[in-house]
Amino acid sequence: MKHLPKHLQPRWRYLAVELRGDADAGFDRGVFQREVWFAAQNLVGDTGSADLDLSVLRFEFGGEDGHAVVRVRRGEVSRARAVLASIDAVEGTTLGVRVCGVSGTVRACVDEHLGA
Repeated sequence: MKHLPKHLQPRWRYLAVELRGDADAGFDRGVFQREVWFAAQNLVGDTGSADLDLSVLRFEFGGEDGHAVVRVRRGEVSRARAVLASIDAVEGTTLGVRVCGVSGTVRACVDEHLGA
């Protein structure tokens, strides 16, 4: 199968996300991904959620805090920020979500905004 030309390939933005939770909180990437999809579907609907195409690429959460890198289509960053801001709990555990920054590559996102 042939690849699409560069000008036809989808463009992405990467959101650096800080997570703050309870001390006894413990969940993995898959649980957080489902919560992001559920929040997107509730806030912007099925077609809006498909337009955003949110995906959690990197995830680290242990104890009280953590971080994640969330991929979103270019031009949909503001709606993706709203979706992430609407998340207040994961698996019944209170969770604070804050978008630290937006980058065009995963590497820049991690280096500039997550301090790794």
